[in-house]
Amino acid sequence: MRTELAGKAVLVTGGASGIGLACARAFRAEGARVAVVDREPGTDVVRADVTDEPAFAAAVDSIAREFGGLDVVVGCAGISGPVGKPLAETTAAEVAAVLAVNVTGQFLLVKHALPWLADGGAVVLLGSDSAFTAAPGMAPYCASKGAVVALTRALAVEVPGVRVNCVCPSVVDTPMARADLGEVLDDPAFPVQAADDVARQVLFLASPVSRPVNGQALLADFGMSARSAFPA
Repeated sequence: MRTELAGKAVLVTGGASGIGLACARAFRAEGARVAVVDREPGTDVVRADVTDEPAFAAAVDSIAREFGGLDVVVGCAGISGPVGKPLAETTAAEVAAVLAVNVTGQFLLVKHALPWLADGGAVVLLGSDSAFTAAPGMAPYCASKGAVVALTRALAVEVPGVRVNCVCPSVVDTPMARADLGEVLDDPAFPVQAADDVARQVLFLASPVSRPVNGQALLADFGMSARSAFPA
């Protein structure tokens, strides 16, 4: 399938590692012009924190001016927050930190990229299957990813001419997931995606080939959420 992304101007947040880095590489492989924003250093990375609105807005503006506009923006910046921590021990500050990156950061990306997005442009945000299913000790993260799905739908309605979708993968083998889950990612019985798998999902939603798809959450979880609890 031809993605028709050659020559397109693409901005990726959180592109210094993990899924964001895989997305940046995938777009470049399709011939797109790609700029990366991340708070961490990296090759060809514009340093900015998505929670710092003035600095982040300046970074988006600088990239858009250099490209002469934007065709695609991809919001991959995200944190997991406290994992496996009981609700009673989770602080309001920890919840706020997760929401600031995973939700407000996505909002700010679209807010400041929108004036530069061409008619027919695309936004793809990083959600998670945790928007639909939950594990103990993941309340802040689950809440943030549920908000990303709702934000995706709201933005798709509010910004005509620009498609807004999100990808919601199950566990992905990234440095962040390794830090949180460790060796469980190596268990053959535990289905784990590669960052490149998610990048291909993002490419599809960003490409004109998915033109009718808007306001949707692409849940990619090996069918786990479709499984009934019925003992059969």
